[in-house]
Amino acid sequence: MKRLRSIVGAVANFLREVRTELVKSSWPTRKELVDSTGVVILAVLLFSVFVGISDFVLSRIIGYLMR
Repeated sequence: MKRLRSIVGAVANFLREVRTELVKSSWPTRKELVDSTGVVILAVLLFSVFVGISDFVLSRIIGYLMR
């Protein structure tokens, strides 16, 4: 029983500390969030195009070399 109380106390203490840290955090505004999301989407699209083109070119080169 003492061990259970210790575990429950530790969990409660952890949750209090989490709440304290969340209050200290600075949260982005809606505009900052939308802008950041746009940047991430654009970066993912550009990276996807780069990987797709690289894959296409390399597969053509390997196909040519395998003949």
